[in-house]
Amino acid sequence: MFGAVSCLAGIEDMGVIIHGSSGCYYYPATVLHRDLHCTFLIEQDIIFGAAERLKTLIGELQGRYTRIAVVNTCTPAIIGEDITELPGCEDVLVIDSPGFLGTYEDGYRLACEALPATIDPGCRGVNLDGISLLDPFAQGNVIEAKRILAMLGVPVASVLASCRLGELGHAASCTISTNPDLASPWGSPAGNLLGIDHTLETVSGISELLNVDYPDALQREAATAVNRITQAADRFLRRFDPPSAAVFGEFSYAEYACRVLEKYLDATVTVLGSRNRAGDTTFKTASATSLDSVRELLARDPPDLVIGSSFEKRLCPETPFVPFTYPLRGAIRLLDRPLIGLQGELGLMEAILNACMDHAVGDRARSASR
Repeated sequence: MFGAVSCLAGIEDMGVIIHGSSGCYYYPATVLHRDLHCTFLIEQDIIFGAAERLKTLIGELQGRYTRIAVVNTCTPAIIGEDITELPGCEDVLVIDSPGFLGTYEDGYRLACEALPATIDPGCRGVNLDGISLLDPFAQGNVIEAKRILAMLGVPVASVLASCRLGELGHAASCTISTNPDLASPWGSPAGNLLGIDHTLETVSGISELLNVDYPDALQREAATAVNRITQAADRFLRRFDPPSAAVFGEFSYAEYACRVLEKYLDATVTVLGSRNRAGDTTFKTASATSLDSVRELLARDPPDLVIGSSFEKRLCPETPFVPFTYPLRGAIRLLDRPLIGLQGELGLMEAILNACMDHAVGDRARSASR
């Protein structure tokens, strides 16, 4: 359910109704910071049927949004009430995504597949996908992707899912991803921007596909970025040993962070704690979908550095920490930081080096005071 809501709520003029109880509503409404709606089902609705309550709410919202989407949750799904053909609600988008159907990513993809997108053969641009309101890097990723594509002279057609509904009607024939775990079915896949190497490879492919000149300025910028990271990492390694690190998050993001750690710092990855289904990788991977599993993974091989969420920070309060995935509590986040592209790799390594340096300097100061 949550994944479907985070996808649909990213469409600016889409009204999203959560068809379920208050418990199904308050968490996404709090975390996603979007104007969501709910039928707030109670015991009486479960016994006598909830369709009328839903129909009433749809009627109240019509006219406020270009289109309305309803996300079905566990309770109405279990009682088997059909809400797909409510009289007078033929244009309502219904996503049957109760929590027991699968993971966050499953719900996101289900909603993404149902979006009223249409491929426009005459569109010269490319689509972006993998954008989710739950992702702390989402808007920064959009900004960085548009910046890179502007060097190619290639416009962005549709952003899945962070655009207006009308933009979905003119989607391009090819799509590049900012997060492969949330790939959409719209447009032919044309690579991803997760990291400098993949960015250069993807831009090269797009330049050939659309018959545009490859931007030499991007190649120079990439070389400068790699050089800056390498020099900073070398300075760190002259003073400190390569760290061991535990990385937690969605698989594609976490695997990328592991590659960056290994490439620049010769770090040992104690575990890649995946919040979703893991893909192919050379790193030691384990499921990390509960606090108990995270606690066990961290205790089994204590790392020098933790990259993850507030859960991991809470379990390792004295270990250098880099905020990376939801939930991120107790911190103000105003800047739209990317994880993709050139700026994303620079930002990730900056955060890693600063976390390790601050902790090392703090340890030295405490030792001196003794």
